[in-house]
Amino acid sequence: MDTPPTLGPRIIVAGTSSGVGKTTIATALMTIMRSDDLSVAPAKVGPDFIDPSYHELAAGVRGRTLDTFLCKDSSIRSTLYQLSKDSDIAVIEGVMGLFDGTLMKREDASIEIDPKIPSGSTAEIAALTESPVLLVMDATAVSSSLAATLEGFINFSGSVNIAGVIINNLGSQSHLDLIKSAMKHIMVEIVGAIPRGAVEAWRSRHLGLIPTIERQEEIFNSLTSLSSAIKPHIELQKILQIARSAPLTTVSSSPTPGALRVTTRANIAIAAGKAFSFLYPENVGALEQAGAKVSYFDPISDPELPPGIDGLYLGGGFPEIYAEKLSKNVSLLHQTKSLIQDGLPVWAECGGLMWLSSSVGANKMVGAIPAEIEMTDKLTLGYIKATPVESSCLCDPGQLIYGHEFHYSKSIPDGSGMRFQSRNGEKLSGFLAPNIFASYLHLHLGSQQHLADNFVASCR
Repeated sequence: MDTPPTLGPRIIVAGTSSGVGKTTIATALMTIMRSDDLSVAPAKVGPDFIDPSYHELAAGVRGRTLDTFLCKDSSIRSTLYQLSKDSDIAVIEGVMGLFDGTLMKREDASIEIDPKIPSGSTAEIAALTESPVLLVMDATAVSSSLAATLEGFINFSGSVNIAGVIINNLGSQSHLDLIKSAMKHIMVEIVGAIPRGAVEAWRSRHLGLIPTIERQEEIFNSLTSLSSAIKPHIELQKILQIARSAPLTTVSSSPTPGALRVTTRANIAIAAGKAFSFLYPENVGALEQAGAKVSYFDPISDPELPPGIDGLYLGGGFPEIYAEKLSKNVSLLHQTKSLIQDGLPVWAECGGLMWLSSSVGANKMVGAIPAEIEMTDKLTLGYIKATPVESSCLCDPGQLIYGHEFHYSKSIPDGSGMRFQSRNGEKLSGFLAPNIFASYLHLHLGSQQHLADNFVASCR
């Protein structure tokens, strides 16, 4: 009898809240480990496109998303196993604070854990994968009280193993002495203490960090400086020891997107480049598993679509930043509109919807969708249960699908192709037609292979 596969060394970099330095520390750890000739498998808890791009530069490997709402709780271990089975260590960056999650749950959730652990939280992933947690704590304007915070986090759930602490934004040695004295009765070791100002601030934009594709060489070089700044202040061997102490958790075998390939059934072009960098690799894998042969094009610079295509997949990104350049690529805009009007299937999400609209601000776009896009100062984000009320190339009316929104723009009108259910209630949104699925909904096909199958079938 074959021995069931098990998860190997792994660690979750979590925080007491957002903004404590999780991304900085997780990315630095990946860079340091890789420089020490360790093969690192990076992963991210929650829906995110930008942090994983930093992880990819640091680890040299494209990571995966671990999210129970988007991907099903039952798929988390197998996803992590497929990612990390040939690596020395998996480093998983958490989302928000360790126990911060959502009230939104999937209809097919199947694994029971501590009811105090919210769905969609880093703690949930830690419990499901039995991964030890490295907790990042911000020491700005606090000292001994960190011990009370740590004790509360440790005692909140017996399903989560907080195995080490990194103190960030430390003021001085005496500041650290105070913290250590207060924590001496807690059986969790401080494995890092990073002084305030040791790490330069990362560049930001309204959706967080700048995607690496925009300044890849510059950001890659900055990772060397980042790791050099942090390495003297962490105890790497102790962190590796914690990761290697993770139990050999059994994984049930299940196929993952891209694991099986079939004969090519359709040629699908995927938008890429600086304006369209938000793309889950699992989605590409799902399309390929469904029989798609994919090619890529840059809506900023390519004068026409790849030849012989049967469908278009337009993911998200920052088209608003490049709206003027996109509007000047007139030949591509005209060709795309003409092909869609002639029936070419198109799946567009968020940035893709914006590009298909009539305009983004004062800049003309494809015009295949009867809407105009305006930028706002309000962030719309959160998980969505979407139920189509119209037919499309991706799904049938009444078929429940799972996704998330993440945008600072609004569509006028908003469309009425789907019923969105979120933490804020319900609304109609999106533009659906027999050959069109366009909305602000970001989809992750890790557990929705049927959507890829539907789309590829509509492209034949």
